[in-house]
Amino acid sequence: MNFIDEITHSMQESIDYLSGRICYTITPVTTHQIITVTCWNDDASTRTAIAKYLVGLIACAIDAALNIRANLENTASDLDEIIRSVEKIVNSPDENHRRTERNPWIAEGLWHLCMAVAKEKAEIHPVGQIIAAKLVNISAKDHGLDVAVIYTIDSASFGLSFVECKAYKNDPNGAITKSVDFFKEIDQGDHDWRIRQSVQMLRSFLPATTQSAISNSFWKANRTYIPNPHYDESCSIDWSNSRPSFSDLGPDSSNIIIMPHAIKEFDQFFEHISDDMKAFATSLRHV
Repeated sequence: MNFIDEITHSMQESIDYLSGRICYTITPVTTHQIITVTCWNDDASTRTAIAKYLVGLIACAIDAALNIRANLENTASDLDEIIRSVEKIVNSPDENHRRTERNPWIAEGLWHLCMAVAKEKAEIHPVGQIIAAKLVNISAKDHGLDVAVIYTIDSASFGLSFVECKAYKNDPNGAITKSVDFFKEIDQGDHDWRIRQSVQMLRSFLPATTQSAISNSFWKANRTYIPNPHYDESCSIDWSNSRPSFSDLGPDSSNIIIMPHAIKEFDQFFEHISDDMKAFATSLRHV
């Protein structure tokens, strides 16, 4: 098996493995829904599965329609490129890099994986069936959407979910505030050109009949906001409390979904994922 086949095979294995492992609860409250997805940090095997998927994202081995396929050549040069890219993300020279670049990128990649799992386990994304997902940003500092997915409401209606991922170890409420600020900008049309660009790319991966059914500005009528805070589990927070700031947003309460990720031993979790990413990437030399 060459390294391209190994990456694509491992990504699908990760999706299948995590689809059978993760647990979730759904709780509707007055101003929003809460979908808590857990078991990401249960054991070494789960963390390794996450790491392999993230390396695949770096290798662009998943297309916008969430099909596992390679966008690489089976050459030493392309393999070196993957290893360098992984090292650039996970080799953190200092705490600031870990806090502002590495951890946020891993958080975004993890919730891209969550959306890939949700394509198979529709309950995790109850507003509609996911049919396409935006590729992750090259860097957590890239200006743009973190994770975005097109979903079907019915055969003729489509929506767009915007996931705002924030890795704030000790400030999950601050993560929500930042997410709400961004969602307000979407409501005001501040990001229309960026959204339109992403949507056009996503549509290009879908069947022609689906493309023709999706209007050019469908998200303005049907959209879901998903604040996704990643934080240390020592922070005690009741996500079921009413959040008045959500009432100022465009979607109604059923289309505002907090997806919190409380992490046991926050720093160690990101270290483990980083180490496993490096280990998998370098192991590809021996495939």
